[in-house]
Amino acid sequence: MKNRITIGISSIVLIFMILCLAVFSLLSLSDAKSALTFAQKRAETVQIFYEADIEAQKFIRDYRALDAEQKQPEAAVVYELPMRSGQTLHLELSSDGSDILSYYVYNNTDYVIDSDLPVWGGN
Repeated sequence: MKNRITIGISSIVLIFMILCLAVFSLLSLSDAKSALTFAQKRAETVQIFYEADIEAQKFIRDYRALDAEQKQPEAAVVYELPMRSGQTLHLELSSDGSDILSYYVYNNTDYVIDSDLPVWGGN
């Protein structure tokens, strides 16, 4: 009876390999899902920015098309377009509309850090 075939170790190795492959496939699926969610949010953010950019360019075009007597020559023109997520597109033109003085996106809401968690201070 010394010639009997033992398959115990090979079965354990096979089961371990199958479990490892299953875990890695679930981790890959989770990573792909989070990457898709991030890409969709990024695409939405970019689309919102470019929609606001189009509106700002239309404003610049319309302002430059005004007659000279309708323009206010002593002050710069500020135009702000609210976007989602607490952001605003800021546009500032010279009084005659020939120069763009500033053009940027800024956060119009304050970022408040939640400090209610009791964290050990080291004392």
